[in-house]
Amino acid sequence: MAIKIELESVKIPVEIGDLKYEIDVTDEKYEAFIENFNLFLEKIETLDEDKTEDLALIKTMVKKAYEDLLGIGAYEQIYAKMPNTAFVSKVLATIVSQLIVEMEERSSFDGRATVKAIAKKPTKKK
Repeated sequence: MAIKIELESVKIPVEIGDLKYEIDVTDEKYEAFIENFNLFLEKIETLDEDKTEDLALIKTMVKKAYEDLLGIGAYEQIYAKMPNTAFVSKVLATIVSQLIVEMEERSSFDGRATVKAIAKKPTKKK
């Protein structure tokens, strides 16, 4: 008997309306995105949406976050269907929060606890 284990994809599909994307969650890409997104959040907190120059910067930052996450052109495609920066930003926040939940679910394996539980099972005597 062979032990067969299916490998999980490091691509997470994302659908926004009729648009389809994939998020690459290899260690390198995911860690870089989280680091950049945290910097994005810090910077956004310092900006004022009522100032024209800050609003332009917010749009640029949101565009970069989408491209980092979903690929070049993603922001333009989404903005074309929903031309409101606040709405597009809310979708981005939703994607990121769902991505974090998905990553936590996929990586919730606690190998040490599993190995300890297996080791404590009594063996059958013949």
